[in-house]
Amino acid sequence: MIYDKNPPYPHYDHLRFAKEPLKSIYVFWRLFTTLALVPIWVTYYALIPRRYRPRASWNLRQIVNVMFTRRIYKVTEVAGVTWGTRDPSVAPDERLLRETRFEWVKPLPEKYRTGIVKDHVPFTDVGCFVWPKKSSPISNGSGKDLIDFGDSQQLTSSSEVDLEIGNDKIPIIGIFMHGGGYCHMSAHESSRTSRIPRNLIKRKICHEVYSVEYRLLQHAPFPAVVIDAAAVYAHVVERYKKAHNSRWKIILIGDSSGGNLVLSLARWLRDEGHLPLPDGLLLLSVSPLRHLLFDFLADYFMIYQPSCDTSHALPETLSSYIPRPNANSDYLVDTPEPRALLQRTFLGFKYHSGSEPPDIDEEKRLMEVVHSEYVSPCSPIVLKRWGHQLKQDPEGEHEENFKRHIFHRLPTDLRKTRSPETLNKVVAAATVSLEHDNPYHKSCRFPKLFGDFPRTLVVCGDAERLVREVRSLISAMETDGVDLQTHWAPDACHDPLILSEFWWDKKVLEECWNAIGEWAKGFEAVPTVNKTDSTKTSQDGNPGSPSSMDEIVATQ
Repeated sequence: MIYDKNPPYPHYDHLRFAKEPLKSIYVFWRLFTTLALVPIWVTYYALIPRRYRPRASWNLRQIVNVMFTRRIYKVTEVAGVTWGTRDPSVAPDERLLRETRFEWVKPLPEKYRTGIVKDHVPFTDVGCFVWPKKSSPISNGSGKDLIDFGDSQQLTSSSEVDLEIGNDKIPIIGIFMHGGGYCHMSAHESSRTSRIPRNLIKRKICHEVYSVEYRLLQHAPFPAVVIDAAAVYAHVVERYKKAHNSRWKIILIGDSSGGNLVLSLARWLRDEGHLPLPDGLLLLSVSPLRHLLFDFLADYFMIYQPSCDTSHALPETLSSYIPRPNANSDYLVDTPEPRALLQRTFLGFKYHSGSEPPDIDEEKRLMEVVHSEYVSPCSPIVLKRWGHQLKQDPEGEHEENFKRHIFHRLPTDLRKTRSPETLNKVVAAATVSLEHDNPYHKSCRFPKLFGDFPRTLVVCGDAERLVREVRSLISAMETDGVDLQTHWAPDACHDPLILSEFWWDKKVLEECWNAIGEWAKGFEAVPTVNKTDSTKTSQDGNPGSPSSMDEIVATQ
């Protein structure tokens, strides 16, 4: 089927094409007209000089892939279509899994439920698709989970393989967070994003990869994604902690919105100190919550122009007007369409009909969460709060530009209720504690935004629309002393590693994987922490969490 057979979610229910049969009619019409354009695109770009293509290096398949994807995604905005999702509370049919095995992870233990994960969102079992299908050497091979939190079982069977003996390669355990804007895709092996864990195993970069089937926004609001990711991380730490003699490393991996989730989880692990930090972060086309929240914030604050930086939300959205580059070379779009209503569920807020005025208390909380370090670590407000440079608008020219275009146009569906007078009241009442009085900044025991973060590799296409935010992320992490490496994929669109070699330049994809492989080899040079130095001190001199898996092994 072209799209998921889902009933309209509440935040889509008002859309005219969200219900059958109009939904199917619109989707097939959009698909048919897009397919009809393909020969026109091919003919046009085959005839004109290469310098007039979106990127001169692109072949015709790359052009068709980007243009087709960009146009077909309109069905999400107009008809509420979700792509490649599945119910996270239901186990898959094991008979259909050829490359992975499925495991249930128990909810995050109560002793860890502090900080951002201590919320109204329910704690549930979390599904994982584990690569490869064959059980890892440290499991019992029975296909059943060894670990239940609080279980004291030890791995002492003679059939177990000590990963140190006769093997100089340090095993890497990956925990993968799939992309999809927190509303599309899944961790299932058939998902497009599964090309990433598949290659990590195939290329022997990782020994094992846990792909997390976290709850999408349709099922639970933020911080459910962090709660689910934390549960799987705790599960993996518990499992591998029992292999006393192994030298394994655990890395967090995420593409697009999954990269944003990796940053959130790493921050929670660092801040709360319940569990050791991962040994590395692999961020692939990481989205610092810009394209995720763009449409929602654009609709709400009347930013109709398609090239605004959405993480510059209130109060600075009203003084920021920052165009996004690479409009022709990426499939990401900046359109304030009704899919913005889906992004409202990111924070658990309900859709307000045209007859309902905005709730000021709700909007205040909304802005505080949007501007939190866990949600938008590279928004101008967060970066300024921590003294970082803004790569998005270093001269401030776009900020001045936006001041002259505030409330210039209203999205059509919000025109009736989003008057400047109404919004100004909300803005005035909701600008408290966003910068100087920020509670997190005051209470955080780490003096730097990315202080004590583990070694990191950022892979990003230089034709993406998110390049400015990614550059801000890179600059902030480097300034804060993170052991950081960066690979810019030449002329690559957003998230190229989920594309097949048929649709993208094989050389570019290979360069990305080679960079990842070389970065992973760096773990072999990391010395094992001495038992007498098993805890780390945060940069302000206070005791912190163990900084790596080596440290927690050394304490046993």
